[in-house]
Amino acid sequence: MTRSAIIGGIFAALCVGGAAAAFAIAWRPAIAAIDPPKPQSFDASLVKRGRELAAIGNCGDCHTVRGARNFAGGLPVPTPFGTVYSSNITPDPETGIGRWSEAAFRRAMRSGVGRDGGHLYPTFPYDHFTNVSDEDDSALYAFLMTREPVRAPARENQLAFPLDYRVLVAGWKLLFLHPGSYRPDSTKSAEWNRGAYLVEGLAHCGACHTPRNALGAERASAS
Repeated sequence: MTRSAIIGGIFAALCVGGAAAAFAIAWRPAIAAIDPPKPQSFDASLVKRGRELAAIGNCGDCHTVRGARNFAGGLPVPTPFGTVYSSNITPDPETGIGRWSEAAFRRAMRSGVGRDGGHLYPTFPYDHFTNVSDEDDSALYAFLMTREPVRAPARENQLAFPLDYRVLVAGWKLLFLHPGSYRPDSTKSAEWNRGAYLVEGLAHCGACHTPRNALGAERASAS
């Protein structure tokens, strides 16, 4: 076997291995659709808590166009890479999250992956929401699933090639997403930890108040 053939074989093997590794990193399975749960199936106190948490997280501000229906999405979010439109988070079964299970909702919050397995753009600040507890995710889910369903198809994002390919977001996550719930600091008070939990998690204060790097992630040095 010639040297060029050996080098070619090694290169081909590296390409195949790299493609397999990229697929393993990027691929996420879809989560089965459910029948939309009835609003009365959720505990009223859980829904009330979810309402309070949704206000802290400013869910309505990003997912409501002024003058339109609450939580129906469509708000343009300008970024250095183009414009991303917020999604419909009402329980509409076709254009919203009506067929999302709680597990699918939690995966979106923790990992930035939609029910269909597609990667969500980090304009949805899951790099903060990953810190939200299971209990608070459950309350948020209960609140959103008891809103009025609104049929509002998603608007097409306006992103430059190749950023319109969601699979590339997997690479961004590999660099900048650190999944895991907030861990309290035992040297601080309960009040301090509660504030830090909200700031780092649901309130996602850093999303607007922290400088970003060239890839659109918050600069770690500014934390």
